[in-house]
Amino acid sequence: MVQLRPADIDRILARPDPKIRLVLFYGPDDGLVSERSSTFVKAALGDSGDPFALVRLESNEVADDPGKLSDEAHSVPLFGGQRAILLCMSGNRSIIASIEAVLDNPPSDAWIAVTAGELRKDAPLRRLCEAHAGAGAIPCYVDSVRDLDKMIDEELAAGGLSIDTDARALLHTLIGSDRLASRAEVRKLCLYAMGGDRIGIADIRAAVGDASAFDVDEAVDSLLLGDVGDFDRAFRRLLAANTPGFVVAGAILRQLTFLHRARADYESGSAVRTIIGKARPPIFFQRQQGVERQITLWPLARIERAIALLDTSIAEGRLRGSLADEVVGQALTLIGAVAAGLRRGHAA
Repeated sequence: MVQLRPADIDRILARPDPKIRLVLFYGPDDGLVSERSSTFVKAALGDSGDPFALVRLESNEVADDPGKLSDEAHSVPLFGGQRAILLCMSGNRSIIASIEAVLDNPPSDAWIAVTAGELRKDAPLRRLCEAHAGAGAIPCYVDSVRDLDKMIDEELAAGGLSIDTDARALLHTLIGSDRLASRAEVRKLCLYAMGGDRIGIADIRAAVGDASAFDVDEAVDSLLLGDVGDFDRAFRRLLAANTPGFVVAGAILRQLTFLHRARADYESGSAVRTIIGKARPPIFFQRQQGVERQITLWPLARIERAIALLDTSIAEGRLRGSLADEVVGQALTLIGAVAAGLRRGHAA
């Protein structure tokens, strides 16, 4: 496929091309990789109510069973309609043969989104997806000023708000390293400013900043390490400070997505400190020890179940309005209980 322009990317994400059944999302911005691949999958599935329409695979599974990807791609949907496969690349094992098999015999009712980190121009997977007529490759680099402004404007339009020029400039200095984190901060800002019509510098200083980020990180790490009491106190403190529950849930979902890749690398033989050192965006040094423990604590299967549970609760919470924090809180309580159990087992 020819090099994609920004307009091409937006078009493919909104209306997947039936001739392009496999799309690679790669780059250093994990949040943008996650957001774009999720948008693509949702567009591909449409209004499907089939809970089995989305299949999550990890590259090591495909490496162990080279026919697995093709089998999943050509499986007949239980309730008809479209299916989607979200394939996460991790570790160093090649699955090029499996990808080529699907591209040579593409499915007619399934779409495949492959997510990966930074890939060099000569990386086999990137070269294959960029060159093949039935595939696409979408880079996900840290947002430019234009990209950030587009995302900010989308969220402001949804909230019926505008923003002062100096306030926009300040906001740019506080976000941008990770698309999901940036969007969550802008949504939190819009919720804070709800009831008004314009966002100023005072609103940004009150709603967006390092203090809130540190508080959310504390909640994330407490939960995933099984410190249920510490998490409960941190979560309540954030809610009392008008931080929506879905912002905390989104941060935990991003951390679980990172842990999924990190744990796969760990099980492939990579040292925990090496994994932490290569993380993008970088992990703040005061968190690194706790994140190392999370990688060794959480097995892949438990991470996948937690991701699925949190995905569902966030979607349901958005439909429940005033009960959103309660819906998300119940899911986080379950995840905390799992983490506490893993911690006890790890200590035994």
